[in-house]
Amino acid sequence: MRLLIDTNIFLLSVDGMEAVMDAAEKYRLDFDDAYQYAIAERYGLTLVSFDADFDRTERGRLDPDQLRS
Repeated sequence: MRLLIDTNIFLLSVDGMEAVMDAAEKYRLDFDDAYQYAIAERYGLTLVSFDADFDRTERGRLDPDQLRS
């Protein structure tokens, strides 16, 4: 499983920013959440977050507590 923990290291092209805006509108996400969602979509990553806003998306999320053994 490929996990997305931090998107601060990713940069998006103009086309990528369009995906951010689309996610913000479609899922009612703020800019930061939409940015993370667009990165996860582009690279096929799993979102790991305490933020339940991602539960409204098709991709969903894993709660960090789910990663503990």
